[in-house]
Amino acid sequence: MTPLRTLIAAAAALMLPAVAHAGEACPPFEVTGTGPDLVLVPGLGSSPETWDGVTVSLAQDYRVHRVHVAGFAGRPAEGDPATLLQRTEAEIIRHLDCQKVDRAAYAGHSMGGFLGLMLAADHPDRIARVVAVDSLPFFPLIYNPAATVQGTAGMAEGTRLGILAQDRDSYAEGQRRTVLSLVRNPAWQGRVAEWSIASDRATFAGAVHALMTTDMRPRLPEVKAPVRVIAAANPYAPRAQVEPLYTAAYAGAPDMKLTVIEDSYHFVMLDQPEAFEAALRAALAD
Repeated sequence: MTPLRTLIAAAAALMLPAVAHAGEACPPFEVTGTGPDLVLVPGLGSSPETWDGVTVSLAQDYRVHRVHVAGFAGRPAEGDPATLLQRTEAEIIRHLDCQKVDRAAYAGHSMGGFLGLMLAADHPDRIARVVAVDSLPFFPLIYNPAATVQGTAGMAEGTRLGILAQDRDSYAEGQRRTVLSLVRNPAWQGRVAEWSIASDRATFAGAVHALMTTDMRPRLPEVKAPVRVIAAANPYAPRAQVEPLYTAAYAGAPDMKLTVIEDSYHFVMLDQPEAFEAALRAALAD
C-alpha cells in the first residue's frame, strides 16, 4: 500500500464509530464536557436525570459520562434480570473502551454506588476513585446491621415475587408512596416515581433481589482506589445512627472517607443540591 493510500485508510478508520468489541455497538450513554473522565451512574430504577443538577457545572471541569442502565427509566431491558449488575458493569467497561478512556473517576447513587465498588474490585486499572452516594456495600444493613446473605435470601425472593405479582396500577401507586420517603423535595417526587414506573418490572425486581443477596464487604480490601461516601441524614435516620452504620460497613476499604449531609432523604442531589455538589467535588479532589 502506498503512503497516500495508507493515510487515506487511517483517516477513514478515525471517522468510524468507536466499537469496543467486534459486532457490538457502543452503549447509549451521554458524554459531555472536557477534562478528566467522570462516570455518573444512577440508582435502582432511576434515570441519568438524577444528575441534572450537577452535570452542567461538572462538565466545565470533567468529561462527564452519564450511564443509563438497561431496563430502567424507559430504556428497554436487555438480558436476564438476575444478571443486571454484572451486565451493567460490563457495559460501563465497554463504554470506556468505546470512548478510548483508560481510567476514570466514578460516582454512583444507591445501586450505582454498589456498582462502583464492583467495578473498582474487578477492574482496578480502570477506576481511579469511587464516590458512593447514600449507598452501602450490603443493602440489607440499612434495616438490620447484623444482616447476612443467607439470612436475607428468603426475604429477597419474596420481595422479587411480590414486585412481579402486582398489577400495574398497584405497582405505580406503591412507587408513588415509596418515593415520599426517598425524596424530600416535592418538586422531584413525581418525576422520580415515574422513573421507576417506566422501568421494566422484571429488571427492577431482579436488581432488588441482587442487591439484597450480594455482599461486597468481603471484597472491600480489593478496592485500592479511594472510596468517598456521601450519606444522607434526617430525623428518621439521624447522624448518630448513620455515621457508625457507614463506618462499620466500609471498614474493609483501605482508603475511605465519609461525608454526611443533613436534612436530606435518599436522593441527596435533589434534596440538598448545593451541599451535594460541594461534597461531590471535594470527594473527587480528595
